[in-house]
Amino acid sequence: MSHLRPMTLLALSLSILLAACKPDAAPTPPADAAAPVAAAPAAAPVATPTAPTTPATDPTAADASAACELADFDAFLPEFGKKIALQEKSVADPLLSERYDTEGQGEPTLVSEKVPLSEVTWPVMPNPSGLAAVGREMQVTKEADGTMKVLIRTPDTSNQQSYYFAQRPCWQLVRMADESI
Repeated sequence: MSHLRPMTLLALSLSILLAACKPDAAPTPPADAAAPVAAAPAAAPVATPTAPTTPATDPTAADASAACELADFDAFLPEFGKKIALQEKSVADPLLSERYDTEGQGEPTLVSEKVPLSEVTWPVMPNPSGLAAVGREMQVTKEADGTMKVLIRTPDTSNQQSYYFAQRPCWQLVRMADESI
């Protein structure tokens, strides 16, 4: 029974310390005091710096698009296609890469691999502005899960590649698929 006493004292001490650390509840201002109520949310994070952040006080959640250089996908895609430096910081690590293996007997089989960023070949995607000059075309569609699919293909052939971008919080290439057979 004597071995339980130190645990009981420890638990009691910890509960006293925790009770002392709890911030006092802020008094409720009168209904006619609108100005102090407006100032209260701004003061709350300063008064309790260890308090968990909420989407309203967390700048990464609240202003995700503001933190990204190119939050609009229509503005992002052309820049991604022509700037390798942007590609290098906007590709997932690892990048999911899919292609069809046509060397075996029978039907082509889909091969998937996770490519570490250090092994990605740059540029990872052709520049959209140069596609028409080489007889290729591009189609951009929004997928059901919110990702953006960029299909680059050569008409009347099986030569087509799909690039999938997700917003995390900035646009990032997360998967590419060479669907050529």
